[in-house]
Amino acid sequence: MGFDVVSANVIAIGIATGVNFLMNRNWSFSSSARVSRSLCLYLSLILFNMVFTTWMITLLVGWGVMDFWAKFYMMGAATVWNFLLYRKVIFV
Repeated sequence: MGFDVVSANVIAIGIATGVNFLMNRNWSFSSSARVSRSLCLYLSLILFNMVFTTWMITLLVGWGVMDFWAKFYMMGAATVWNFLLYRKVIFV
């Protein structure tokens, strides 16, 4: 489509985030909560995940865990806490 790599990545992340939010809200959790509340919490969780998991991966690698496994463990942990927060807090 003629986008440079950075623009294409930003657009892709934006579209993926929007689609994921809408699919989780409307299909996975059938939420009737206010969209603005859910979206604010959802975006806050994404930001938290990025910062916290990056910090933890760095810490684990510093302790001698292979980078692949550090990322693997944090992805698993994030999947669990995301599901719980989606179900109990964000999409209620």
